[in-house]
Amino acid sequence: MHEWSAGVLNASSWHGLETIGVMPHAAAMIRAGERSGAWPIALERERMRTEGGFPVPGRRAIVGLYWSGERRVVGDVSTDYRNTTPDAWRGLIEAACLAGAKPTGAFALRDHTRVVATFDVGGNGIRTKLIFADAFDTSMALTVGTTSVRVVCANTLAMSMRGDGAGMAKIRHTASLETRVNALKATIGDAIATGEKVRTLYQRATDTKLNRAQAAQVFDALFPEAPEDAPQATKTRVANVRAEAQRAAGRPENSEGGSLATLWNAATWMVDRQADGSPRMTRGGDNRLESMLMGARAKRVEDIQSVIEVILRDGTVQPMALHEALESKAIDGERILADILDAGDAE
Repeated sequence: MHEWSAGVLNASSWHGLETIGVMPHAAAMIRAGERSGAWPIALERERMRTEGGFPVPGRRAIVGLYWSGERRVVGDVSTDYRNTTPDAWRGLIEAACLAGAKPTGAFALRDHTRVVATFDVGGNGIRTKLIFADAFDTSMALTVGTTSVRVVCANTLAMSMRGDGAGMAKIRHTASLETRVNALKATIGDAIATGEKVRTLYQRATDTKLNRAQAAQVFDALFPEAPEDAPQATKTRVANVRAEAQRAAGRPENSEGGSLATLWNAATWMVDRQADGSPRMTRGGDNRLESMLMGARAKRVEDIQSVIEVILRDGTVQPMALHEALESKAIDGERILADILDAGDAE
């Protein structure tokens, strides 16, 4: 269940309820979130009353005022609850963009009780995600962190929390506004640093040119061949995956010339998509990007990066160094093959 309320994404998702928009900077992201009706432009507290008109002691309703003029109750909270103000939310977004994050999503979930902002902070084609999530109804703390999950709905938000939430900053709404914002701004810096590491690694991969033999060795590390004693059905499935990966490497958006980055792009492209760009489907009908296979997806992305890091460990690709890298324990070909086949079994 996507539980989508309203919002803007920079690329379409499986549920198709979003508006697609360009958000090149913080101001555009804030405008997209507010004018789409996803984020309130102001919040007010009103005393709660029973149907008979009697005040409810210790409780307040959080009322969101939206750009369209609509007023909506988005939370039922205690009097000591400290909600994040729209000004503070805008400040966090500005801080993230100032640090180099690229906006990708501004939306609300669960009948507007949750607000979410998503960003890319990785390199070209190889991206780490930065996510902000907050609730007006006490259902979650103000949360900021990095994830490998593309968050576009309630399910994918839950996946990111399960897979990567342990490393995210979570500030309770009983903390002071200053404490929360300072803690989260520090976390934004860590997230951007993680993205910078990926960008640096990607640039090194782009600068690392491969001859035909070297490219074949790297390809075999990323997409191992089936064992000789494997069933014919398995061999056929593996051969199909390898053929699809070769086609993916030839796509213009993945090509970085005859470099290691081209194969890296192709491998990560294949995690979520077919070579033609269509999403990989699961038995449940959702595409893999939005499915409960996200844990396997994150592991596969990490496997791919581990291959690249081992190959680049001395900054060059020499035939002997590459051969040693492919046989090192850092690259477990059998496990990578198992991950590919396990994910494929759900299709």
